[in-house]
Amino acid sequence: MASTFSCPNGWSILGCPSLVGSWLTTKRALNPQPKIGVQRDPLPPPPQFPAGRIGVAAVTAGPGVTNTVTAIKNAQMAESPLLLIGGAAASLQKGRGALQDIDQLSLFKTLCKACVSVRAVRDIVPTFRKAIATAQSGTPGPVFVELPIDVLYPFHVVEKEIGGTKSARGLQGKVVQWYLQNYIRNLFAGAWESRDVSPLPVQVPLATEDEVGF
Repeated sequence: MASTFSCPNGWSILGCPSLVGSWLTTKRALNPQPKIGVQRDPLPPPPQFPAGRIGVAAVTAGPGVTNTVTAIKNAQMAESPLLLIGGAAASLQKGRGALQDIDQLSLFKTLCKACVSVRAVRDIVPTFRKAIATAQSGTPGPVFVELPIDVLYPFHVVEKEIGGTKSARGLQGKVVQWYLQNYIRNLFAGAWESRDVSPLPVQVPLATEDEVGF
């Protein structure tokens, strides 16, 4: 059973036990005068929502990320599934005064269902699969995925920029060179292996008639 509330403009608002919330039907009331009250109708079929739809926004690091705070709060309040992809300073330069380096994860912890920073190239695909499923599962909402710049650039570019000099001098220089080379190897380890890109299952709980109270 569903409760129908007739509105002055002829719309009927239906409350369905199999769905938390309401939706509108465009069927005009037979009586031209608006009805005030509740009437019992047969349980209508649940609406067919498009599966796998999610909003996606990609922004730059620093001010690009901070400018989305209001939009992300709106998505949270509207229970809209949204994937926010934000750039970030290189992982190696975190907390070292790099350009536009701020604690972006803490900024969205109270607004997003999940906040993740990708630390290696091999983790990009698994992180996005989980983030998209998280945004749609349960109560829909926004998720934030941070992509440091060094996981986005090709290997030869990263190696050239932060790989260090090939001819290090002295013990300190050799230690620094070893550290940088080891960092790059860990960053790209397994990056060329195939990954499963199929969507993860989405858990959407529906309220029963007993839970709704009809």
